[in-house]
Amino acid sequence: MEKYSGKQIMTRIAAIDLGANTVRILIAEPEGEHFSIVYSDQVITRLSAGLGKSKKLDEAAMKRTVDGVAALLKNAESFLPFNLVIAAASAGRNAVNSHELDVRLRSAVGYGLKVITWETEARLALKGARMVMEEDNNGFILFDIGGGSTEFIHSKRKGKNAAVGTDLGVVRLSESYLSAHPVIDYEYRNMAEEVKAKVDQAFDQLAPDGRETIVGTAGTVTSMAAMDLELDEYNSAMINHHKLTLRAVEVMRLKLSMMTIPQMSRIGPLKGGREDLIIPGIAIVEAVMRRMGVDNLVVSDFGLREGLILEMLEHGSII
Repeated sequence: MEKYSGKQIMTRIAAIDLGANTVRILIAEPEGEHFSIVYSDQVITRLSAGLGKSKKLDEAAMKRTVDGVAALLKNAESFLPFNLVIAAASAGRNAVNSHELDVRLRSAVGYGLKVITWETEARLALKGARMVMEEDNNGFILFDIGGGSTEFIHSKRKGKNAAVGTDLGVVRLSESYLSAHPVIDYEYRNMAEEVKAKVDQAFDQLAPDGRETIVGTAGTVTSMAAMDLELDEYNSAMINHHKLTLRAVEVMRLKLSMMTIPQMSRIGPLKGGREDLIIPGIAIVEAVMRRMGVDNLVVSDFGLREGLILEMLEHGSII
């Protein structure tokens, strides 16, 4: 693979979001202070498999992830040259051996790993989501569900924004609570208790006034939107601004809780590695909506990746 130094003058900007479950790449063409998307792809590698117990990145998970990054970059070679950042969030933060992943990436693809704090993750997710929600006059509360964490961000029209980071990651919740599919009732109830308690704590700290729009981003929420829209192929334009109702969320939870993994794998938005994670994600979504007493939320397909691109566009690196 041809490699380019970050010191070269680049026309395009690329960001890889190294998530706890999914590795996603976005390549953009700068257009003034904004950008147009020229390439987008993803691969599910489950980087954080077993991390909750061991606190270490598993050897097989690191290999899957490095191979996944290499494949994404190989497929993106026609868009070179570009200035690239590979950013890891909770999986990088929580692992005591994330430096090993950095070494492997440098050896395999020539780019190192940038581990970002939850505060930076929240800030960049908000920056990306504002591309969808910038006209909201009452402010909004964004929640970004990941494999290893969920961030809650209060975007205010006036005053300083607020953010809360939690360990409500769908991979951790699935590994900690759910032993079977169809889901066992008492296991779901135990998981939902933790989810509700931590969602309540987060909103107690954010102290919303109740007028804010609720906005969800990242794989769980966008997959739910795709299912709600009955999309055969993923369509970002249709996902952005889609309103997901509480009734639809409840129906999804009840329907999917009664399905096996093979049955869920036949649902397009879930196949390939999200099947066992959708129930924990739905639990978070439902807890957020019930806490805020809302009948619907707005879905944003834009989030951390787009925030990474904007940050690179503005500063040339992640600050």
